[in-house]
Amino acid sequence: MLLCWLGVAAMSHLLLGQHQRLQAQKPIIRYQDLFLDLLGEGRTLLARLLWFQADLYHEQQDAAGVATFQQKEVIPLLRMVTYLDPSFVDAYDVIAYDLDEGFGQTRQAIDLVEEGLLYNPKSYALNFRRALLAEKQRDSISAMLYGQRAYDSEEEDVNKFLPVKIMRRAALRMRDPWWGVQVADLLTRLRVADPDPELTRYYRQLLQGKGVKTGSGPAG
Repeated sequence: MLLCWLGVAAMSHLLLGQHQRLQAQKPIIRYQDLFLDLLGEGRTLLARLLWFQADLYHEQQDAAGVATFQQKEVIPLLRMVTYLDPSFVDAYDVIAYDLDEGFGQTRQAIDLVEEGLLYNPKSYALNFRRALLAEKQRDSISAMLYGQRAYDSEEEDVNKFLPVKIMRRAALRMRDPWWGVQVADLLTRLRVADPDPELTRYYRQLLQGKGVKTGSGPAG
């Protein structure tokens, strides 16, 4: 009887261990996420208050004669704004500008803008900022793509000529006829004169010789 009881106990222990392994793993819950969930819709209001506080602090520092890029306390406030309200495009844009221009952290600025674009893929400001950063790194393809997205933005009261300027410089570096013609067409839509019509005409002739129509894709 003793041996039988010990055998049952051993089997129960094995079955318990197997049962625990088969159970679904509980997701990791961060205290930060719980806190933000508790805030609910108040997150947006708190984000606006922090933005106001950062702007007020910036004005005070300016009045005290502190240079803009020495006001390091502003960035953490703005970063908290993006955590609370990821749709707050201006906060992402200002931080990215400060990181790039003030602290020379272009890679970190790019990462931040790309995070903002995950939540705001059609934002003119963030796509334009990403195109600017790509141009700074001589990443012509990214400058083209993000410049095009900024141009295609449906937001009102934006300057669509600025992303086209970035695209034109990128097209010249790439020496790609298709992109060159695309940029020239965009300038025409904006009623801006083509700065190099001879080059555009040459590109069109090249594309026609290859049987490539405008708008069909980059020339290979």
